[in-house]
Amino acid sequence: MKKINLMIAGLLMAAVAVFAAGIDGKWTAEMSARNRDGEVTKVMTTFDLKASGETLTGTVATAGPRAASAEIIEGKLAGNKFSFKTKQTTKKGENIMVWEGTVDGDSLKGTRAREGANNKTEFTAKRGM
Repeated sequence: MKKINLMIAGLLMAAVAVFAAGIDGKWTAEMSARNRDGEVTKVMTTFDLKASGETLTGTVATAGPRAASAEIIEGKLAGNKFSFKTKQTTKKGENIMVWEGTVDGDSLKGTRAREGANNKTEFTAKRGM
């Protein structure tokens, strides 16, 4: 009985490792963002992600006129589900974004929203673009 429990535990850990390795790398998404005039524009966002067990680290960078990069904080990975926050300090104070989603092969699908806000923006990122 002990051997069976150990085998099951080993298989579960191996499955977690396989999913964790599946998120490592660079991902690119075209996302919508409002510019200073309130107009919606397209912004290229690059995710550089690294999993270690159930911990997710890395950076999120945006290109364009208001280019920025932020370190991932509070990153978590459970199976194919991920979540993390990014924090930037602006002239208006701290801006914390909450990111959540799933990884499926070479695709990340998820949402982002300002912490405490209900209006989520959906995104789809592709690996290595």
